[in-house]
Amino acid sequence: MHKLLQKSAIVGMLGFLTSCATRTVVLDPRVDVVRIGPNVVGRVYVFSDGKWILSKPMKLPEGWYAGPGPTQ
Repeated sequence: MHKLLQKSAIVGMLGFLTSCATRTVVLDPRVDVVRIGPNVVGRVYVFSDGKWILSKPMKLPEGWYAGPGPTQ
């Protein structure tokens, strides 16, 4: 009985520790603004000659902010 309680306590502690270590982020694209972290590479749209053009992959500067654009 003592061993069963001990194993249950260990399993419970492991579950508690792993669940506290995870973080879920939920973004609302209508209002949320994010700050770019280190080593982010991606494609962005650039407004040129009255239209949006998708760029080639580029490194985004750390510390820049990204958020929703104007609604159409």
